[in-house]
Amino acid sequence: MNTYRITCREFVYFVKEVEANSEDEAEEMLEDDVNAFKDVEDWIEDWEIVETDLKEVHKKHWVDLPPRTNTRKK
Repeated sequence: MNTYRITCREFVYFVKEVEANSEDEAEEMLEDDVNAFKDVEDWIEDWEIVETDLKEVHKKHWVDLPPRTNTRKK
């Protein structure tokens, strides 16, 4: 019997609370340090298998990620 390492990717959504004087300021503050703000909720929307390898040949590496979605107004 073989052992496989399966690399998965999940799509997580989260809501943060940011106190600011405007929507633009709040978005800038969040982009500067997303971990500095309180999580209100989070959920996994979807996940997928990216790659499957035999344990003996598995190498940790970066997978191609989808482009970052930035909703910040420019």
